Amino acid sequence: MLQGHGDDAYLYTQTINANFSTNIWYGGQSKDLKAFIQDNWDKIHAYPEVAAESLCDLIAQDLSIDSDQVLACNGATEAFYLIAQAYHSKTSTIIIPTFAEYEDACKVNKHQLNYLNWSDLKATSLFKGGLVWLCNPNNPDGRIVEKTFLESLLKNNPNCTIVVDEAYIDFTDAISSAIDLLDICPNLILVKSLTKNFSIPGLRLGYLIANKDMVQNIRFFKPPWTVNSIAIEAGKYIIQRKQQFLPPVKQYKSDQKEFAEKLAQIPHLKIWPSKTSYFLIELEKSTAPELKKHLITEFGLLIRDASNFRGLNEKFIRVATLTKEKNQLLIDALTQWSKLNL
Repeated sequence: MLQGHGDDAYLYTQTINANFSTNIWYGGQSKDLKAFIQDNWDKIHAYPEVAAESLCDLIAQDLSIDSDQVLACNGATEAFYLIAQAYHSKTSTIIIPTFAEYEDACKVNKHQLNYLNWSDLKATSLFKGGLVWLCNPNNPDGRIVEKTFLESLLKNNPNCTIVVDEAYIDFTDAISSAIDLLDICPNLILVKSLTKNFSIPGLRLGYLIANKDMVQNIRFFKPPWTVNSIAIEAGKYIIQRKQQFLPPVKQYKSDQKEFAEKLAQIPHLKIWPSKTSYFLIELEKSTAPELKKHLITEFGLLIRDASNFRGLNEKFIRVATLTKEKNQLLIDALTQWSKLNL
């Protein structure tokens, strides 16, 4: 999906006063990281490591796993496409609504696709082999499954490989990473992002972790040099200092709660519960495309039109929590919009 993702600010020529369309941690911009990248600029004059080996070693050390359980990627999205390619022509079940790239990666690699709604997913759900794609916490609605639930799902489906996308795991305090399940569930692949929680989406950096045989199988399909030299160095810099970069989850969630409660007081808006800093809003009047156009034109505010998530429709938008000042801009704008739609 080349079009239709969040953060399409580049499509607009006007000033954007606040961007609620992206789930990136808004407070993660680092002057120290910028200076570090500038100091390492000369590394672009040589080829990067073929498979970002030094970064994989550091990730493994940080997670207390073996290096050959890690595969660094050009963002989490490359990991999804590599996994789908390694399981070419298999069956995939996608828990929806969710991130569109799972489906796109599967279609490119000729998977037979099935869909299961989040509300129908149970720890006892059974699947007919192939892959199962689960985003935890989920994008776009911030739903979660707890580790005991996931462990049961994995053990109840030994003939399936379950791909769990933990790109937003640092945006919630309701669950922790399922990494400790890798030793007892050989059918688990975890995909991690370093772009959202560390505010470096333009560098495209992520990784997958699984058992050694599974990683070796997926690595076979990986082109060389997909992680560039600057991304490798930035990744190592961040991992060695990650507590400086991670979002302050308790404060972030507190701000989200206040933001959602204020939005809930505006007529014609239904706020969906979320365990993360971002959440869905269901519109009782107007449509997502109409509201998005109104907010960007009249107020310079960008929201995520969530109508293209499979399982949702044109009545849904997604917003991320920003600073209290920027949150108030959206509250005020939606209050005015609501009066126009009485």
